[in-house]
Amino acid sequence: MEEGKMFWDRKITRPEAIKILKDESHPRFAEYAALLLSRTNEPRTVFGGYIDKKTFCRQWQKIKKRMRANRWNDNKIIFWDEVYKVVSRRIDKKELRIPKEKRTPLDADIRKIGERIREARKAKGWTQGELAGGCGLSQQTISIAEKGYINISFLTLKKIMDVLGLEILIAGKEKPTYTVFTQ
Repeated sequence: MEEGKMFWDRKITRPEAIKILKDESHPRFAEYAALLLSRTNEPRTVFGGYIDKKTFCRQWQKIKKRMRANRWNDNKIIFWDEVYKVVSRRIDKKELRIPKEKRTPLDADIRKIGERIREARKAKGWTQGELAGGCGLSQQTISIAEKGYINISFLTLKKIMDVLGLEILIAGKEKPTYTVFTQ
């Protein structure tokens, strides 16, 4: 495909597409990268003007997942997977690591709820996995809920409370203190 026509079906100019593809944190990066790779078998074109090789290697799994979700031709995925294997061998592995975002608790009250869940679980002598199994949730959900990293749904909170034998007590603002959970 002619280089200037890679995004013919999108309302986007080539410079706009390049800007997205140069920023791997852009929310549409994987979408445009998958589209680009599905339309060419020319690494020289891709790495020459659109995507940096290190960015390609760091983001390949997300791009490949997007290509599969869009049901792109498997031969394209196989081709670019081989390109990834060759290119990634030539790049220092330290440069390919994606720093994980450190999660921060949402809010003091949510963190307090998470702490109460942890205290009640430990008081029963249960692991996170055991609590999760009883609730029908994943261990990861229990872990991040205990740390206050997510705003869990009322249904999820109710499942946890039921299994722990706790109830939720909602108090009015006129009281200076309130109890989040009671047994």
